[in-house]
Parts: sequence; C-alpha cells; structure tokens
Amino acid sequence: MRNHRETRRTRREPAERRVRAPHLAERDNRLVQLLSRLPAFRSTTEMPTRRELTAAYLLSLLIEAIAVIVRFAIDDYLPPGFPYLTFFPAVILTGFCFGIYPALMNTVISALVAWWWFITPGESFVLTLQSLTALLFFFLVIGIDLGLLQLLLAAYAVQVQARKELASTLQLQQLVSEEVDHRMKNLLATTSGLISLSQRHAQTPQQLGSQLRQRIQAMGHSINLLRGSLHGGKADLREAILAALEPLGLAEGDRLSFDGPKLNLNGSTVISLSLICHELGTNALKYGALSVEGGRIAVSWRRHSAAPEAGEGEDMIELVWQERDGPPVEPPTRQGFGTDLVTRMASSFGGPSDLDYAPTGLIVRFSMRSDSVLAS
Repeated sequence: MRNHRETRRTRREPAERRVRAPHLAERDNRLVQLLSRLPAFRSTTEMPTRRELTAAYLLSLLIEAIAVIVRFAIDDYLPPGFPYLTFFPAVILTGFCFGIYPALMNTVISALVAWWWFITPGESFVLTLQSLTALLFFFLVIGIDLGLLQLLLAAYAVQVQARKELASTLQLQQLVSEEVDHRMKNLLATTSGLISLSQRHAQTPQQLGSQLRQRIQAMGHSINLLRGSLHGGKADLREAILAALEPLGLAEGDRLSFDGPKLNLNGSTVISLSLICHELGTNALKYGALSVEGGRIAVSWRRHSAAPEAGEGEDMIELVWQERDGPPVEPPTRQGFGTDLVTRMASSFGGPSDLDYAPTGLIVRFSMRSDSVLAS
C-alpha cells in the first residue's frame, strides 16, 4: 500500500511542478521588471547618461540628509552607543536604489557626521579608542552589506544577459523552424511537379521510375550543398552547377568550362538550378555536345542592369548554357519533359528563359532577378 502511494505521489509531483512553473516564471518576470526600474540595477546592463548620474547622486544626498535629520530628531530618545542607527539603512537604501558609488559617498558622509556629532567626546575629529572602534564597526558592517549588494547586482546582470541570449536563441530557433518549413514546402512542391511531368512524358513504369530516381538524386545533391552552406559553407552558383553535373561524370575541365563572378544563391534557387543543369547535362550526354568526341559545354553568367522595358536600373543576372562542337541540332517537333522541366523551374528566377536550338549547338539563356535568386 505504501509503495502504491509513493508511486502516485511520484507521478503527481511532476504534474504539480508543471502547473507551478508558469506562475513562477511570471513572478520572476515581474521581479526582473521591477528591479530594472531602479538605476542601480539598470546600470549593470546599460550605461547611464550624465543626467541620470547627476539625479542619482542628488537623490542619494537627499536620502543622507533625511537620515541626518532623523538622527538628530531621535537623539534624545536613544541610549549611548547608537551613533549610526539611521545611517545604516540610508547607505543600504542608497546602494540598492542608485548603486555602489553613491552608497560609498553616503558611507563617508555618515561616518564623518556620526564622528563629529554622535561619538564622544562630540564636535571633534579626535581619534580615540572609542571613536576608532565605532568607525571600524561601521565600515565593517557597511562593507559586508555593500559586498552582498554587489553580488546581487552581478547576479542580476548575469540573469539579464542570460535572458537576452535565451530570447535571441528562441528567435533564431523560430527563424530556423520557419525556414525549414518553407524549404520543405518548396521541396514537396518541386517533387510533386517532377512526378506530374514524368508521368506526362514517361512511356513505361520503368522509365518513370528511372527518371524520378535521377531527378531526386539531383535534388539530393543540391540539398547537401544547402546543408553545407548552413554550417558555414557556401552555396555558390558554380558549386551548385557542379553538384548537379558530377553524378553524370562531368567535372570542370576541357569539356566543361565556367566563366562568371562569385555569386551565392538562396536555397530555392539552388534546388531549381540543380534540376535544370542535371536535365541539360543528361540531354547533352545523350543527344548533345557531349555525345561525341570533342564536344564542349560553356556555362557563363554576368550581372547587368535590366533593359528599360523590364525596369530601368534593376539588377539582373544572365546565365548562359552553350553547347559547341556537337552533332547538328534540330528543333524538337514537340515539347518534351526536359523542355517542360527547364521552363517550369526557370520561372522562379524572376525573368524569362530562352532555348535556342542553333545548328552549332543548344544555347539556353536564363534571365534572373538578383533579389530573387541571391542569398540575402
């Protein structure tokens, strides 16, 4: 029976802690907000202005003046041996409200006032054994109190900094979560489009499966590139194209050349461009320049301002895929899967695309808006 009760108590305790946690957090937040209004605590995280410093010292002097007045007022009612009765709370209140330095100022004033008026022989700064003992006792107690107050202020500063870091981490986590959600939606939409296009052009289930495997592998390489960019790597345009062509056995060299400035792409552009280049590379190996010895592919890009009709002054990027020294090229009699994929994927670049079936080799031009394709 006792074990059963202990088990129920053990199960109930985490639930009670979960219920109390929001109330404790709310109380903690109220306490931090209250303390942040006091100059002593606010100065641990923010540099006070000259006006705030002046106000802090003037109010500290006011507290000290009240302590002196009250001490004179109750002097006749106190027995001997209480010279600092009103000065202890005055110094502690000053430190708690306005900081350590105003409290040290009031400590010195309190010691001098008590030494002159309230420590025998009175109205004298003669250092007797009695006055020395009283002063040492006063400084000892005040030193302990201000030391504890300094620890409290330091702990408050650490807590505020931890709260800021936690808020920043939570904000970053939310941003990453939204970005992952956005990329997942884009990836699923792209995959859905690939399936639709492949179904439309595939003749057999085996051909459909083969096409889907190749395109999904190309997407996988682009996602690997994206993952590297999130961990400090670079999703560069050149690297994105190479990542799409490497599964086809293509690498930069005599048959594949690049020419253009360094440009870092955003996530959706990397995926779309990888699918396009994989499709163009596959067609080049089967039917285009790379299907014969000596055939070459030149990929180039440049930044330029848009023509007046497209919006004067708009920053654009022109990407050109050009095949040379391959077999003669003839325009297709119908629009196949590759053309559909290139056209559809290129629509996200923010500009027109053009496929030129020149007799000397296929030339594909993509016009991209910089703000649509480049990483921010």
